[in-house]
Amino acid sequence: MSNLCFAFGPDNSYLCNSPAKWTRHNLPPAVEKLFTKQPPIKDIYELVIGPSGSYYIGYLGSDNKVYCMNNGLPVHLTKWLSTNAKGFVNNDIRTTSITLGPNGSYVARDKNQMEWCGVPTDLAERLSRFGTHRTRLVSLGIDDSYVVVNTDGSGLRNLKGRFPNLEKLLAGMPNFGNVHYLSLSSYPSISATDNVDDPLFMLVMKNGGFDSLVPEGHEERFSVVTSSLPNLQTPARPPVRSPAQASSNSGSSFLKVLSGVAKAAKVANQVLNAANGGGAGYSNDNSGGGGFDTSGFQAGLQQQAWSTASDVASDPIQ
Repeated sequence: MSNLCFAFGPDNSYLCNSPAKWTRHNLPPAVEKLFTKQPPIKDIYELVIGPSGSYYIGYLGSDNKVYCMNNGLPVHLTKWLSTNAKGFVNNDIRTTSITLGPNGSYVARDKNQMEWCGVPTDLAERLSRFGTHRTRLVSLGIDDSYVVVNTDGSGLRNLKGRFPNLEKLLAGMPNFGNVHYLSLSSYPSISATDNVDDPLFMLVMKNGGFDSLVPEGHEERFSVVTSSLPNLQTPARPPVRSPAQASSNSGSSFLKVLSGVAKAAKVANQVLNAANGGGAGYSNDNSGGGGFDTSGFQAGLQQQAWSTASDVASDPIQ
């Protein structure tokens, strides 16, 4: 394994993947089979988990060939991921990155192109302005929240008040240049007592520091993976928190890791009141636009029933 991938889906489903270890829970059956078959897959390039069993996964098979599968995604995203006349997928699987937001919104990109649909207006304008090659990281989250990081270290965020600990960390950074990876959840988490809790997230810095909010009761499983994050430069590491623990631990340990950077300046307030907008477009560094119909995917989202996940993957963490 060589890639970072932290995917959060409904019903506390997740994949936690680092260069050395992975763990998972409650994945769609077709995706789970990739891990349990013999021999199993070797690496994951990207996984996203949507409502009603929808997903995309790009992976390296046991035969060292690159594959991808998807099911139930918004129609225009499915088209973006489709094969051409020669039977090859149009996107570059190794560099494909997809983030799913609420109500069928998404941003999908690879090394050559980027497409988005249903995202807030401010984010759509940012994506159009910076284009494919100057957009380094995008993550959509619950209630139309988002973070975008550009190659020059600049960025834009609107977390809608749903990720308070993450907001505090990002606000303390002079820029986002040291952010290596970020994944926001578009779903509330479910506590051990079936209560609806805060949405999950995983933030990984280039120096190996991290902060996160993970499903209650799964902290140890995540800790095994995060202990092997690349480029570890600091001995002090924050504990992996569940939503129940977040109120008593605001991420101060992680802030200490960043203190040398944060002393320089605090980022200007970039939280904008983005309209719930329907920004849609395509970029290969020549921006375009268009309205995409996501009504079918939205219907699936509305039908999604919340329940407590119970079938933890039983085979050992690899």
